Formats: sequence, C-alpha cells, structure tokens
Amino acid sequence: MLKQATFLLICLLLTACASDEAMLYSRINEAYDFEVTHCDSFALVTGIGRGETGLSDAQNSAKKQGEELLGTHIVWLHVDHIENSDQTRVVAVVYKCLI
Repeated sequence: MLKQATFLLICLLLTACASDEAMLYSRINEAYDFEVTHCDSFALVTGIGRGETGLSDAQNSAKKQGEELLGTHIVWLHVDHIENSDQTRVVAVVYKCLI
C-alpha cells in the first residue's frame, strides 16, 4: 500500500512539474533596450489579455508572435490597463540577435 501511494505521489509531482515547465518555457528572451543595442529590431507586436491573468496572457500572446517571426529577444514598450474593462494590452519590439 505504501509503495502504491508513493508511486502515485511521484506521478502527480512529475505531472505538475511538466505542466508548469510547458507554461513557463519560451524560445524568446525578455530583455531591456540596452541589452539589444547590437541586434536588429524588425517587428512591433501587441498582445491582449483579460481578467486576473490578463497581463501574463497578453505577454504570452506577444511572445508567441515574436517566436513565430523567429525573433530572439523581446523588449516591452507599453502596458495598458484599459479603463472600464478587464482588458490588458502590451506592446513590444521584437529583435533578432546573432550571438
């Protein structure tokens, strides 16, 4: 019985870690503007999110667009919490750094 409980606990922990890792992993790096002075800026992306997770949803949307454009870094320009709404909007510049 103890073996089965231990096995179940390990499986649950591995599943939780795997799902968190999938949510946190991104191929594009967040950066400050001084970190990408040697890179080429080539796109402006926006993201929109709603509700309690609006900011992270908006940022994830913008990062996804940057990844699809094969960018390596993203620099956040503006975060806008829209009045009388639960929307959050972000604007960022996507860079390609050849390091």
